[in-house]
Amino acid sequence: MRAMHPLIIDCVHRLDQYLETKAINGDELDVKRAMGNLTMDVIASCAFGTQIDTHNDHKTHEFITNTQAIFQGNWRIWLIFPLMTLFPKLVEKMKLSMMSSSVQKFFKSAISSMIARRRADPKSGQYKDYLQLMINAQNRSADNSEDQDIDDLNEHIFGKTDALKDQKLGNVVISDDDMLASSFLFLVAGYETTASLLSFLTYELAINEKCQQRLYEEINAFDGNYSYESIARMPYLEACIAETLRHYPPLPAIGRICTEEYKHDNTGLTIPKGMGVNYDVHSLHHESEYYPNPEDWNPERFLPENRDHLVPYTYMPFGLGPRNCVGMRFALMEAKTAVAHLICKYRFIRTVNTRHPPTFKKFDFILNTDDRKIGVELR
Repeated sequence: MRAMHPLIIDCVHRLDQYLETKAINGDELDVKRAMGNLTMDVIASCAFGTQIDTHNDHKTHEFITNTQAIFQGNWRIWLIFPLMTLFPKLVEKMKLSMMSSSVQKFFKSAISSMIARRRADPKSGQYKDYLQLMINAQNRSADNSEDQDIDDLNEHIFGKTDALKDQKLGNVVISDDDMLASSFLFLVAGYETTASLLSFLTYELAINEKCQQRLYEEINAFDGNYSYESIARMPYLEACIAETLRHYPPLPAIGRICTEEYKHDNTGLTIPKGMGVNYDVHSLHHESEYYPNPEDWNPERFLPENRDHLVPYTYMPFGLGPRNCVGMRFALMEAKTAVAHLICKYRFIRTVNTRHPPTFKKFDFILNTDDRKIGVELR
């Protein structure tokens, strides 16, 4: 985590250059696209060891076009994702995939080539990205000890990443296919979800000027020190992120498999072992019993002095328990780093084309809108 923080900063600097041009020219900002470019840039750098220019090469670079092919207009997602939930063994037996063979071939070739180059490079130890960490783990040379000393605010709101707790490699052998699968997971799970968080957060800051000013004052007090340690000590930034994930959970529903028969006493409903269960995160996060005035974007709900009012198990943007999102800490670090850098240089504002409230698309797996247009000014 800490080792990859400088890579994220480099990606944010490239976004910074893009926003500066927009601000100087007085151009409107499609914040959904801008933040999507950032998260794709981060994934390319951290998971694939590749530097790309997402803001200028989005129509020509192979990495970008193949990534977009996974998410945009992909009929396979609509067909195969429900089948994976209802008939997982059938999907496995038929070897169905949500990606076309050409997209799979591109990413497999890209990762395999990068792994080969790293192994042939005697200075490969200098790389601090996710790909190199996996290679080190394969060689039993990984050292993640420096990630253990930061007690930030994450777990007090989002919970611990239980899936990684007390996990050890033991005798597990990490294969090249494991590294390929992990990089794919990084891409699929971390691209649109984190982009959704950042774009909706920036959008709400443009709508709520007082909140934006308060956030600016908190971050500006660090005098430009937005280190890995510093971003973990910004409670209002944490609250803004948490409230955005409540109001706009990237995954409106999350699925789980029942591991043992469960009988609901009040209704007599029985959920048999092995049944798939989807729970509606969006409705839960907008239930007035748990969140007064739930349609208001109000970061103060998640400030330290107000957290005692939060009802357990009513907030789960990353899921809960041993199957919660293993990428939670990375996503939060990425979001905090981006916002901390940008908010001190830019003011996000409404324009005549800023729609509020937004109109959501009806048939997307990720909570989405057609556009999120705002303005951006230099401070």
